[in-house]
Amino acid sequence: MRIGIIGGSFNPIHIAHLIIADRFCDQMELDRCIFVPAAQSPFKINDASLASAEHRGAMVQLATEQHPKFEVSDVEIRRGGVSFTIDTVRAIQQQYPEASVSLLIGSDQAIEFVRWKEWESICREAQLCIVRRPFLLTPEMEERITDMLTIDGATPVWITAPLLEISSTEIRQRVATGRSINYLTVKAVRDYIFAAGLYT
Repeated sequence: MRIGIIGGSFNPIHIAHLIIADRFCDQMELDRCIFVPAAQSPFKINDASLASAEHRGAMVQLATEQHPKFEVSDVEIRRGGVSFTIDTVRAIQQQYPEASVSLLIGSDQAIEFVRWKEWESICREAQLCIVRRPFLLTPEMEERITDMLTIDGATPVWITAPLLEISSTEIRQRVATGRSINYLTVKAVRDYIFAAGLYT
């Protein structure tokens, strides 16, 4: 079995997350793609705009239920506290001991990846995949990142996805100012945000 992991705050999850995950499934020939909402990102500890883990987890569940390969793990939410990717990779591997595991990160995260806890262990224990965002990195920068994150001969795989200028920050700002978020996320998530009074 081939399993992919996509972690993040998902505050809220949006269309670009889903399209990237779909391309991840295609290019890595995944059997399952597991979304893992963070309880608390180590890089967003003082983020006042962060919806509760329960709300974010519920929105990810709603957004992913139509795709046959997408599923959601609450492993980081149940663990609580600051979420570290190495712990999540190991938890998923324990759950699926026979599976090969791939981890997807963004190219912006790849630039800072050496700051992540036990980043070299992550590269050894999972296939690191980096979503290629058009125009963000030059080919030379991609090559430097590939060299930097190649551990024990294991080289990152670059995943190609469409460039969509959609961000969770924009969605939160639009909700806060009473503007439409149509087509930025799925309808079930839009309905959830308004029903729960999030980001106002």
